[in-house]
Amino acid sequence: MVGLILEGGGMRAGFAAGVLMALMEKQTIRFDAAMAVSASVPTLAYFAAGQRAEIEAVWRNELNTPKLVCYRNIPAASLTLSTKRPILDIDYLVYTVFKEKYPLNLPAVLTGSMICHFTLTKVPDGKVHFLHPGAYDIYHSFKACLAVPGCYPGTVRIDGCEYLDGGTVAPLPVKALFEQGLDRVVAVLTKPLDCEMEFPTFLERSLFWRYFRTHDWMLEKLWEAAQAYNEQIAFLEHLAASHPPRAFILAPDRMPPAPFITRDRKKINQTIDMGYKKAKAVEGELIRFLDGA
Repeated sequence: MVGLILEGGGMRAGFAAGVLMALMEKQTIRFDAAMAVSASVPTLAYFAAGQRAEIEAVWRNELNTPKLVCYRNIPAASLTLSTKRPILDIDYLVYTVFKEKYPLNLPAVLTGSMICHFTLTKVPDGKVHFLHPGAYDIYHSFKACLAVPGCYPGTVRIDGCEYLDGGTVAPLPVKALFEQGLDRVVAVLTKPLDCEMEFPTFLERSLFWRYFRTHDWMLEKLWEAAQAYNEQIAFLEHLAASHPPRAFILAPDRMPPAPFITRDRKKINQTIDMGYKKAKAVEGELIRFLDGA
């Protein structure tokens, strides 16, 4: 039993998209279960559906637009929590890009052999929650998974509960994936292995001060998540060094050109290409790992 886990990271998650695009060209590569965080959730869904063209079209053509990244709303972000003036317009991304332009083949996801898990944060208790793609409306689920604290100033209601981006409390839930009965895991990171997750800077806390005041539990959870991320990386490295190895790590050798938020199409494409080339470079090693050799 082999699993796949995808880190999020905003536009840096283009690295994970590039990796999956490369893996889809090798049709013998299969996973029994998969888990994704934040920006990698829709990418995983398209991967599970076999929709490579949609992954590439979305990442290369649809993210570098002021319709999604609304810099004009930054001044208002610290003054209001209105979802009508977000820094990241998740509604546009989910309902215009994903639902209208590139609809997901949900039946293919649900009937496929790979079980998918999407990561969420439950509000206000700040606990990690895992969602199956068939549990609720898939696009509404995407919206909850992509509701980045502060950048999207609201939560998303599902079945009477409020949720937001799972990376808030569980940026890399490797151990949770192993609880699905897996023996080995392929982990796709969007930062170099030696790059620790950092606590929000003073500038970020200042920018979203009203948001953090409303969700007064969040700063503590973000601090705990940063520590947990570093522990999960150490756990992955331990598994990768075991004999036989129980983890295969695909991570960029340097920080991807695209930061968390950008409208720079060139940097986004360079980040996608970085992931694609990385997967191609280690393809033979990956196949041996999957074969248990």
